[in-house]
Amino acid sequence: MKYRVLIVIIFIFGLNQTKAQDYTKDSLQFKIITSIKYHKSKVEDIKLKKVLCDYCSEEQKKQLGLQAIKLSELEQNDPKNRKENGIKILSIYIRLSKEDFKALNK
Repeated sequence: MKYRVLIVIIFIFGLNQTKAQDYTKDSLQFKIITSIKYHKSKVEDIKLKKVLCDYCSEEQKKQLGLQAIKLSELEQNDPKNRKENGIKILSIYIRLSKEDFKALNK
């Protein structure tokens, strides 16, 4: 009985690893740096600093930057990101499938 349970657990773990590997093969990850400027604990400005992508077209960088700004707006009120006065630098990671990345040019 113990061996059957062990074999089932190993089989399920193996399937999960296979699915995770397929996802990473078919996706691209991008790092985008944004900054949030705070004054008296209120957001003054959110700026796009840099889109780290060597093979992106200008349109793709623009679209990734717009998405990162939207994600920064969602993160602006998180207590770990808030500052009394100053600038908070955020690193946003976006993962896209290769097909969705190609569609950003349109």
